[in-house]
Amino acid sequence: MISIRARIWFFLISFFRKRMEGPRGSLLKVTTFENSFSNSKYWKRYKNFNIYEKLYNSIKVIEFDLKNKKNKNLILYLHGGGYVTCGPETHSTLVTQLSEYSGVKTLFPVYRLAPKHPFPAAIEDCLMVYKELLKKGINSKNISLIGDSAGGGLVMALLQIFHRDKIDQPSSAVLISPWTDLTLSGDSIISRADRDPMIKPGKDVDGVIKAYLGNEDPKNPLISSIFSDTFTMPPIQIYVGTEEILYDDSIRIFEKLSEDKNNNVELKIYDGMFHVFNIFCKGLLTIPEAKKANRDIANFILENYPKK
Repeated sequence: MISIRARIWFFLISFFRKRMEGPRGSLLKVTTFENSFSNSKYWKRYKNFNIYEKLYNSIKVIEFDLKNKKNKNLILYLHGGGYVTCGPETHSTLVTQLSEYSGVKTLFPVYRLAPKHPFPAAIEDCLMVYKELLKKGINSKNISLIGDSAGGGLVMALLQIFHRDKIDQPSSAVLISPWTDLTLSGDSIISRADRDPMIKPGKDVDGVIKAYLGNEDPKNPLISSIFSDTFTMPPIQIYVGTEEILYDDSIRIFEKLSEDKNNNVELKIYDGMFHVFNIFCKGLLTIPEAKKANRDIANFILENYPKK
């Protein structure tokens, strides 16, 4: 049975989604986060952090530097938002909780967004940040790569590029409700259409896909990783809720990665949860399931960093 607070969020998200349906609620109309991090008062709530805006080879990166961090390990967090929206403000609760639970610093690339910057701009930006970290002398084994939704797709794209170009792999990777199939061929797109309050199939999702793809084939493995080849990857965890329309995206990428017997892949299914429920992890209406999942993520990445 899911928690009462999760049920409250189901109701609230469904209510506000219905209020926003139509052109004003389109994700394509909310691409305002590319130049985010302007409200300094907003960040004062995170008293356990020094929060900076820096450039990594021309790419803006928000550093969530935990004041009592335990070591030199770090999280590179790639945010979701359908490749067209979201930024550090929308994901601050999640990234700060992951930092607090793990005791490590988090870097948050503010990558370019579609439709102004379609594929492969987001991948190029995140790859540039990763390479810049290596250039700065940071050992790849001190990096954990985490992404939610479209950010999970970016994580999978980077792992493919690391393998192709023989770039040192991170110590671990975590996919939170990953979007791994932009052809929308999964059965859950239809079967769970009325169950997930966060995403509804239709013209809005179709518009997001069109904005990101440009003229590219959605079956390109860097876009839809369920079409990628199998190869040995770092240890990976995948988190998904049973109510997600992208449920099959997680199941099928788990099956794909498991084809290589050398891969250590763990699938975490949360009964009754919706898309990226992990983000509802702080405040009066904190979802207990979100805190548990985030604690599990922290424990997982800590297990895979180099031992002292």
